Amino acid sequence: MEKKKNNIIALGFMIALMILAAIAENTRGVFIPGFKENFAINDTEIGFMLTATFIGYITCTYLGGALCEKIGQKKVFIIGIIFMICSLGILSISRTYNIFIIGMTLVSCGLALTSIAINTIVPVLFVTMQTLIMNLVHFSYGLGSALGQRVSGILIFKGVDWRDIYLAVAIAYIVMLIIVLMIKIPVTHKAEEKGSISITKALSNKLVILYILALGFYVFAEVGTGNWFVNYMESNFAFDKSKSSLYVSMFYGIFTIGRLLGGFVVEKFGYVNVVIKSLIIGFAIYILGILLGEKGVSIIAVSGLFFSITFPTIVSTISKVFKSGSAFITGVVVTFSTGINMMLNMLMGIANDNLGTKLAIYLIPLSLLVSISFLLLLHRETKKDLAINR
Repeated sequence: MEKKKNNIIALGFMIALMILAAIAENTRGVFIPGFKENFAINDTEIGFMLTATFIGYITCTYLGGALCEKIGQKKVFIIGIIFMICSLGILSISRTYNIFIIGMTLVSCGLALTSIAINTIVPVLFVTMQTLIMNLVHFSYGLGSALGQRVSGILIFKGVDWRDIYLAVAIAYIVMLIIVLMIKIPVTHKAEEKGSISITKALSNKLVILYILALGFYVFAEVGTGNWFVNYMESNFAFDKSKSSLYVSMFYGIFTIGRLLGGFVVEKFGYVNVVIKSLIIGFAIYILGILLGEKGVSIIAVSGLFFSITFPTIVSTISKVFKSGSAFITGVVVTFSTGINMMLNMLMGIANDNLGTKLAIYLIPLSLLVSISFLLLLHRETKKDLAINR
């Protein structure tokens, strides 16, 4: 009974942490026009800024996966939260582009550490209904994204500096640091020691490669919408900050509802196959939204419903497919998929400047299509491991 109570408290902590992480990460999509104005930079330079943050995320995701096995998730949470407090503090006082880049990169390091700790501890805390709980935890990320995008858009519209918003988030992370020091999180790394594998061995496994490619192209579609959707609307349709943030927060709001309900669907009807069908619908809706121009921005927002279950569902299946060393393999998969995301975001910045935002936005649904292709291959290879017992 005591163990169950501790697990529920830990779950509540992770839900709150995911909300904060979403606010810290996804508000930058609303802030991008402000970054461009403050530091006199263009979309290509924004693409390079995002690349720097992805490098930080990639590095710390890999290290985080290894650290979860070596020192345990609780210590990784503490390190990640300290990174967040320091980096957001740096952003709140940044006045030069170089300091800004350092702050943004360190934010991604903190986000990566806390994220990998969450993604590897949930399957341990909740042996049954792992996918449902994982979707619930990631539902809170969508909730934070929707709230963060909308509230920050309104605040910016009313004249609040983005630096002050980052300072407020840093203060919230200080509270989270106090909480994590007081709660109990199971020590699981000792059980994983025998199952430790090398990165070379992991990457020689065909299933790991399929996970990386399927997840990487999907992550760009999700993150790319958060990073570039506001820029697309303001560049093509002269939307002001309040109006553009409304539609991007609508995307994340609908996305959040999908995560809340999608976990039940996945647990009942299957894992990868349900994700594939959902993304096919999302792809069709996204394309339609782009083709309709200004009238289609709300349709693009609706596509968030069909994006929602992908990341938590795919990540939760890793521990089902790989019985040992799953924390390390999760770190490897998320690390390399983030690398794909990084390269595609850099390409997106270049495409915006050279092809225009109206054409560059097609890179997002195209990436979804590639992800669907690799998910089909993954589904074929993992049917037996991921069979649902009815």
